[in-house]
Amino acid sequence: MRVLFRFLSTAVLSIAVASGASLSYAADAQVVKIGQIEAQTGPSATYGWMSAQGARLAVQQINEAGGFEVAGKKYKLELLQADTRGEPREAVVQFKKLMEDKVPFVFGPFLSNVYNAIEPIARQNDGKFLLFTGATAAHASLGTPKSSFLLRTFNWDGGQAGFGSGMVDVLKKRGVKKVAMLFQNDAFGKVAVDIYTKLFSDAGITLRVELFEPGTKDFNAALSKLAIDKPDYLFPGYSDGVLFDIVRQATEADLFRKFFTVRGSIAPALKNSQSIEEYIAYVPKYFEEAEKQSPEVAKFVSAYKAFYKREFPYDQAPLCASSCYDHVHMLVEAMKKAGTTSDIGAIRKQLLATRYNGLWAMTFDSTGEAVFDFDVIEVKRGGAITRTSKKAAP
Repeated sequence: MRVLFRFLSTAVLSIAVASGASLSYAADAQVVKIGQIEAQTGPSATYGWMSAQGARLAVQQINEAGGFEVAGKKYKLELLQADTRGEPREAVVQFKKLMEDKVPFVFGPFLSNVYNAIEPIARQNDGKFLLFTGATAAHASLGTPKSSFLLRTFNWDGGQAGFGSGMVDVLKKRGVKKVAMLFQNDAFGKVAVDIYTKLFSDAGITLRVELFEPGTKDFNAALSKLAIDKPDYLFPGYSDGVLFDIVRQATEADLFRKFFTVRGSIAPALKNSQSIEEYIAYVPKYFEEAEKQSPEVAKFVSAYKAFYKREFPYDQAPLCASSCYDHVHMLVEAMKKAGTTSDIGAIRKQLLATRYNGLWAMTFDSTGEAVFDFDVIEVKRGGAITRTSKKAAP
């Protein structure tokens, strides 16, 4: 039996314990608390929901196996999960509570607007905890004063090992001259525009940008504006919920048939496989293929199905796997190597020195940013799929 309580209000911090059979731990096991603040519900919940699932599965596996040993003592994990609903004010209250309770490790957020809201509080607590965040906005914080708390769990878009330059290079090698970018008008969308404006400029590719408001369903006006310059590809973002509508409307109006994306999955391409010409997508790992080749991935897929009693969401779960599942296991290994569960500096040092071979071969660079390989998936008309692996991890 799995016991799970989640809080949806700011009034009280509830505890989500993925520990196997009960709320109590063995008498000889001490507890290491892990907090998580993500949007598990609401219009921006895609990444937070995936992250929460990955963390719960990892904690359940570690505790069910008897926990772990550090410096001769047995420990289990206690997972404190909060649903921010993507609301910065809600997240601030939740994050302050975690800091007041001296929770040493916090996972999340994925949303840049939420990260921007909690960052000042995180800096005030620098040296007291570690934050494992996937937010794109966190990239600019790396290496700045009072940022030793920060570990960026995804090599999103920008950065030396970020996938953005690798993806743009794919278009450059094809001789692409013009790209139209259609992203959501929010904190992440604006950060993404800044990042890709420079990346495309450096590649000698002209970029035209349109932003749509959250909740938009009719993209025809924006698509028509972008189509005037006859760009080679449409670059839409950033979740499948939006991409399904954009790809369908773009092809129905015969405005775009070539797509390039670094968010979401290839599901929008497969659903519209008879109307697209080409769909190029960044995928952390192409799980449909990896499951057949990697014992670790096959084991993860099987464990996911058993734990959640549902089919494996190939278009979503790979993100949660890397951002939280592997990183929870990686954190435990770092504590074991450091010989401590409380010396934050020593644990961070071990994380930066570790190459973890889980679902991904992952490392952190000297600033605390994750580095791992990724896949470029190309879907052609009719659904033919080509996968190209891009090496990033040393």
